[in-house]
Amino acid sequence: MPRKRHQKRQTKATAFSSQSQKQSHDLSPAAQIIAQRLVNGGEEYLKQGLIHTMIDSAQFAGEPEFKDFYLDGEKTVQITERWLKKYDKRLAAARQKNADEYNDIADEMRIKIIEELAAPSFRKDVDRRLQVLMDRLVKGKDTRKLEMVMMLIPALKMKRISWGLCGLIQEIYNRTMQRFMQESEEDQGVINAVVEALKAEGEEEVDVFTMLKHPDKLEQVGKKIFEAQPGLRQRAEKQVWDMIESFEDALGHGNVELNLFSKEELRLPFQRIQAELGKPLTQVQPSEETSGSIFETIRQTITEIMTPERFRRFRADVDKTATNWLRTHQKWGPALKFELDYLDGDQYEENKFILAAFIGQVSHLDEEHRPVAKKKKRH
Repeated sequence: MPRKRHQKRQTKATAFSSQSQKQSHDLSPAAQIIAQRLVNGGEEYLKQGLIHTMIDSAQFAGEPEFKDFYLDGEKTVQITERWLKKYDKRLAAARQKNADEYNDIADEMRIKIIEELAAPSFRKDVDRRLQVLMDRLVKGKDTRKLEMVMMLIPALKMKRISWGLCGLIQEIYNRTMQRFMQESEEDQGVINAVVEALKAEGEEEVDVFTMLKHPDKLEQVGKKIFEAQPGLRQRAEKQVWDMIESFEDALGHGNVELNLFSKEELRLPFQRIQAELGKPLTQVQPSEETSGSIFETIRQTITEIMTPERFRRFRADVDKTATNWLRTHQKWGPALKFELDYLDGDQYEENKFILAAFIGQVSHLDEEHRPVAKKKKRH
């Protein structure tokens, strides 16, 4: 037994050697040289090489496979802000002592941030990109980079190695934060330009919420600003559309409390589906076909509900809510106000906002209708 147990235990260098010998016929000449170097160097060479690889891998962020690769900007900022609050006192105390201690604590915090951000989907994407990078380097002559990527790929799969220590991941995190900050500055630049123009028109106190209370003046000011600074128009329009998309997504998932339909109206499409199926929805096995039928029935029901009179009342309710949200500085106040621009006229036309409002409100109904209704994603 002892003999067999010891035979199974191999050093990393021995294991790598065995694997390399089996696959050597598949490697390019450059890769074979590196493989032999890793084997000959032994464990100490691998340890030292791994340390340098983790640090120097930052340069891979500029390679074609990673050049335009970012983390989710909003999520990155949210998680960073949360960890900054946790480390606020420690960072402040370290700043009073010396730069080295401050940097050590900042690095510790960054490791925790990146570990939280490095979701399985992100790790899988990084691994895929590294594989593509290695495939490209194998065909070239840059043995230094090839050796780094050959060590980095298995290293990042080791549970005991934190992704927060990897230079490549740190660079991706840093530039994600930099891009978000730059975009925030550009967004603020649009707002500042409008504020200055409104003040020139006689407004004394101006913020993003009071801007929307003066649509006529805002339109006149906007026209002047965009004529003077054409580049701001595209940025402003993107900012508005991004806000509306985020609002409609949150609304459709039931994350915004906006009651625009009665319970009777909300239950109507499900009553129709149940009548067609001849049994309660709770007894129906969820499927793409069922979800599709429910979604289509919802669309048809809304069209039937929205008589000219009902549509006018709906628009009035949205206007009243938007005004209240702006007055109380509710997060989605500006977005709801913009939605009003697409509710003009007396005749209802299918509208993504109205569909999202209906589906989102359905999610707050009693359990009778939740299970199947939530299965269908809004398009």
